[in-house]
Amino acid sequence: MPDSSSPQTTDRRFIATVEHVLQPLVRLLLDHGVGFPSLIELLKATYVRVADRHYKLQSKEQTDSRLSLLTGVHRKDVKRLRDGVDQEKLVLEVPLAAQVLGRWTGDARYLNEQHEPLVLPRFSREGGEHSFESLVESVSKDIRPRSLLDEWLRSGVVMLDAEDRVHLAPHAAVPAESLADKLEFFGRNVHDHMAAISANLRESPSPFMERCVFYDGLKPAQVAELRALAERRAMEALLEVNRQARTMIESNAEDSTATERFNFGVYFYHEAASDDAEQ
Repeated sequence: MPDSSSPQTTDRRFIATVEHVLQPLVRLLLDHGVGFPSLIELLKATYVRVADRHYKLQSKEQTDSRLSLLTGVHRKDVKRLRDGVDQEKLVLEVPLAAQVLGRWTGDARYLNEQHEPLVLPRFSREGGEHSFESLVESVSKDIRPRSLLDEWLRSGVVMLDAEDRVHLAPHAAVPAESLADKLEFFGRNVHDHMAAISANLRESPSPFMERCVFYDGLKPAQVAELRALAERRAMEALLEVNRQARTMIESNAEDSTATERFNFGVYFYHEAASDDAEQ
């Protein structure tokens, strides 16, 4: 009887895992009208880009033939894709609204002694540096404080009191984003999560934290209770890491060696156990 850890068994398990991961991605693609032919072209380009960047041989030119051998993409397509693909690293920009929120919840100038976001006068003529208007303008001049305030009032991220001061709603993590903002976070978070998992599979011991808690056999009310607990504790962790990161960034203002980035995120998902195979 073959060993359960044999290469054939491992390969089958890997392919089955990849298929499971692809199911929600294919559903998302279909939601946005991306059919199989378009995905194939995208996959070809991605295979070529990844192989070209990460599988180079020292002191040897990366040829179209070698990339074709590595990826299985036809050499004619490799040449076409290499000529048409920007090899520079793609940079995902953090939406401006999220940057404002990150500063309000992480910058010591906008926090009280309990590390809670300050209640801010709406205009700089009333609160100076410690105003909502100045907070927004400290992040970017390209976003109007009034426009952001109106949107956050609409989505419940902030509230105005009788003195026209702006209160951040308790545990407001990320405002209701536009589709473009959601896509930015989708690209950033799924990429980094997959990169962490890939590194952990390649290396031993695993270099990145990647943990989760999962159970089935729960009632809807129990899941709701666990969701509230998870969101509360997760928000505490996110705010603490945000505060520490803001302090470090400010101390690195003149340090040219400060070139590293990080991403720390959490999620909570639930569904009927019978639906899992369909995702």
